Amino acid sequence: MANPDRIEQILLSRPLPCGLPAGERWVAPSYDGLSIANLPATVAALLSAEHPGLQFPGHNPATALPTLARELWKDWLPGLRRVVLVILDALGYRLLQQMQTRGEGSAFANLAAAGSLTPLTSVFPSTTDAALLSLRSGVPPATHGWLAYTIYLREMGIAANAIMLCPVATRQSDLLVDWGLDLDKVIPVPTLAQCLAEAEIATGAVLSHSLLRSSFTKMLYKGVQELRGHFHGSDFWGQLRHLLSETGGRRAFLTAYWSGLDTLGHAYSPETDLWEAEFRTVNHLLEEEFLGQLGPAEREGTLLLITADHGQLRIPPDQILNAGEHPEIAGHLLVPIMGESRAAFIHPRPGRAPLIRAALEDLRPGWFVVLDSAAALDAGLMGLPVTDEAYSRAGELLVLPRGNHALQQFKPPVSLVGRHGGLTEEEMLVPLIGVRLEALP
Repeated sequence: MANPDRIEQILLSRPLPCGLPAGERWVAPSYDGLSIANLPATVAALLSAEHPGLQFPGHNPATALPTLARELWKDWLPGLRRVVLVILDALGYRLLQQMQTRGEGSAFANLAAAGSLTPLTSVFPSTTDAALLSLRSGVPPATHGWLAYTIYLREMGIAANAIMLCPVATRQSDLLVDWGLDLDKVIPVPTLAQCLAEAEIATGAVLSHSLLRSSFTKMLYKGVQELRGHFHGSDFWGQLRHLLSETGGRRAFLTAYWSGLDTLGHAYSPETDLWEAEFRTVNHLLEEEFLGQLGPAEREGTLLLITADHGQLRIPPDQILNAGEHPEIAGHLLVPIMGESRAAFIHPRPGRAPLIRAALEDLRPGWFVVLDSAAALDAGLMGLPVTDEAYSRAGELLVLPRGNHALQQFKPPVSLVGRHGGLTEEEMLVPLIGVRLEALP
């Protein structure tokens, strides 16, 4: 297996694209074989390795990313029939390292000892919807086009919440679908589940019961044959265990998504005892309600992968610029600031981009790096190829806050202490734990 320290050095030493400044501890996404966006192709390769004639009709070499570096997964191949992918939202690699240094996380440590633990990069922006769609499709954000939590949809002329699928000025979920947003066309690539289904590989997923009927879930889980809802942490792991048991000896790809670490990180920051309590709870339930309950039949031929969509870091309130409070910025905007507070997309009124650049520097000298969005896209920061919609949704300017700064339109109704979306190690580096379950004691 690959040496995690060596992989980390590779990730940290890669040159930054599009003239991004050195010295910021920024990490470029490694779409060529060391990012979470390479996992779908890897899963397809793992499940087809013993079936040389197996084809995945939805895999388009012109758009799909390659597998992870082969050294990371070749030892998992013999006799493999099932892959279980658990996504723990916002469990960054640095956060996991910090907890393990303090002796926390025995379940994660035991899995790594029996298998492997290595860092990967998230996608950019390092945010949930962009990352999850890459994890479901095997293409980068610039190709699937769902770039951030808020994006401007030119096809509807609306500044939209990309997860709730509603205008940013409302909280009415799925309103854009009621207004005509076509879910079959909005993401221009097939999902891994659709490809696996055509190859007669079973698929299933566990996610929050509250999300089961949302339109974003329909986009994200298109093609998944069995969706299971959970209400709490205990039945999250229980439902995954049941789903694994029900697949028997069939070839299958199962996924499960847990949001608790991200939720408490946003509310309190990951540097608090409250977040740490959630980490210990996840560790305990993983150990007792999943791993400890599996029999030989569930373990046989099964690979468990645990990763995250992104990391998270604390942003102090006095390090945030609320652009809507400053007419020298707000007065030059065509639509509100989109994207993420750690990776903001600016849509200026015609000819106003220089004024916005100057205002940001005058108001908060040295806080931001401002790039031409098209140049950042063309340089591959959000992956390649770039769709027309990605160009329109990324705006004219991309604003990257340095350090622990952030840029947003207005202060949100609920304070967000922990944030993500940017290029720091804390946001970009995520763990990949992989272990064949037969290898566990």
